[in-house]
Amino acid sequence: MAEHTPDEPPRRGASDGAIYLVSTAGIPNFGDELIAERWVSYLAEVAPHREVWLDVREPGTVSSLLKGIHPNLHVTNTAIRTVHDSLHVSQRTVKDLVQNLGSPRFDIGLLEMREASVLHLLGGGFVNAMWRENSLLVEVMRAAAEVSGAPLIATGQGIMPPGPETFQGFDHVSVRDRPSADHLGIELGYDDAYLVPACPSVPAESRETEAYVCLQGDLLNPGDLERFVEFATAQLREWDIPPERVTYVEALPGEDYPGHAMLRDSIGEHRFIPFSAMWREGIDWGPHQVWITTRFHHHLVASLHGARGVALPGKAGYYDIKHSSLAALGTGWKISAGDLGDVRPLNELGSPHGLEAAVAGKNAEADEIYASFREPSLSPRTDSGFPG
Repeated sequence: MAEHTPDEPPRRGASDGAIYLVSTAGIPNFGDELIAERWVSYLAEVAPHREVWLDVREPGTVSSLLKGIHPNLHVTNTAIRTVHDSLHVSQRTVKDLVQNLGSPRFDIGLLEMREASVLHLLGGGFVNAMWRENSLLVEVMRAAAEVSGAPLIATGQGIMPPGPETFQGFDHVSVRDRPSADHLGIELGYDDAYLVPACPSVPAESRETEAYVCLQGDLLNPGDLERFVEFATAQLREWDIPPERVTYVEALPGEDYPGHAMLRDSIGEHRFIPFSAMWREGIDWGPHQVWITTRFHHHLVASLHGARGVALPGKAGYYDIKHSSLAALGTGWKISAGDLGDVRPLNELGSPHGLEAAVAGKNAEADEIYASFREPSLSPRTDSGFPG
C-alpha cells in the first residue's frame, strides 16, 4: 500500500472517485429523507457501480431508510461531526479541520470526502438565516474541494430567509423558489423531490373522497397550531367527510403528533399513519384524496399524484414561500392562513396540472450533472418502488 502524509492525501480522478452527497436527512423528516432517496435511487439507475457516500445527521437511521437502494452506498456523518467539532470541541475552523486534519476520530471520513470526484449538497430549506450553522456544511464541502479540485454542486435549494451563504465557488447551483432565484441572480429550478423517472399517471377519479391531514407543531408562531386545528375541523365539516375516511399522516415524528391529538374527534379510529409506516408501506396516493397540511412535501407528492388540497403555511418568510412555489407550478392547491373565512367546498379546489415540466426539468438537471458518471448500456430509469 502506498504511504502518504495526512496533509498530502492521494487524489483520485473522475474515473474512479466516489460521488459524495451531503444532506440533513436522518431526523427523520419526510422531506429530507425523500430527497435523499430520490438522489440515491437516481444514482442506482445511472451509476450502480460507483461508490456513493451520503453524509447525513443520523447515519444509522438513514441506513435503515435507504437499505438496498444503491449497491455501493455508504452512509456517514463526517460533515456534521466536523461542524460540531468546530463549534463545540476544538474551536478550529472547519476549513482547518478538513484541510489539515488532526481529528483522529473522523480524519478517515475527511479523507474520503477529499478524495471524492464530486461534492453535491442535496436540496431542502436548511441553508438560510434560520439555521446559520448549516452554512458551515457548505464551508466543509468548499474546503474539501479546494484540496481535491472536485466540482461543487447544490440542487433544489431554498435559501429564504437569506443568510450569508451565496454558494461562492460552486460549479452548479439550483433553487426551488422565485425569491431564492432572485436573491442569487440565477434561473428558477425545482425541488429535488421531483426527481422521479416520470410524472405518475393519474387515474380518473372514481373512488370515494378521502381526507388526509397533517398539522406540524414545529416552526410555528404562538397560536398557529390551535388556529390550524380549528380551520381543519371546520374544513372537514364543510366537506362532509366522516371520520372513517379521514387519515392523519405524520411527517416528523413527535412534532406532528399534537395536531393529531387535538383533531382526534375528526380522525377515524386507527387512521393515524406514523412516519415509519408511511415510509415502509406507503400511502395510496391519488386524485381521490383531499389534503389539509402544513408540510411542504406532503403538498408536493400528493399533488404530483393528482390530489387536491389546502396548504397551511406556518412560519412567514419560510413556509409561505415554499408552498407558493408549488402552487406556481400548477398544483391547484389553495394556500390559506388558516382563517375560518377561507373554508371552501370541494368543488372550489383546483386540480393539479402541468407538473410534468417540473419532473422533466429536474431529470434534465440530474442528467447534466452526472453525464460523465452514467454507465454505458444501462436500461432507462424505472420506478424505484418507493411509495412517494
